[in-house]
Amino acid sequence: MATLKTLLGSFAALTLIAGSLTAITYAPTAQAQASNSKAVVDAAIARGEVGEQISGYLAVVDGVSVSADVSASVEEINIKRKAVYTKLSTAQNVQPAIVAKLTGEKQLAKAAPGTYIKGASGTWTKK
Repeated sequence: MATLKTLLGSFAALTLIAGSLTAITYAPTAQAQASNSKAVVDAAIARGEVGEQISGYLAVVDGVSVSADVSASVEEINIKRKAVYTKLSTAQNVQPAIVAKLTGEKQLAKAAPGTYIKGASGTWTKK
């Protein structure tokens, strides 16, 4: 009986350890992925590869090649922005494009000096 308890105890400990190791190998949580996308995009903005647009969405600056990671991160953030714009537009009973443009104007105004922005003219300029 004591041997059975010892074996079961050891098995339980191994199961807990294996569960912990398995948990470590799982993909990051949605929050961690969003945080990673933001960090990737923030770095790309600082390098002059990505900028804010008056449309309310991020974009790769014309003529710049970016990694697949940067491209995917920009797309992920834009998808999330669109969801927020849609939700706000429904609550305010306006078109999502209006919410996006108003947000875009705010984003351009608060963009850091030295970063690229694309205003109403449609051309990228360094702020």
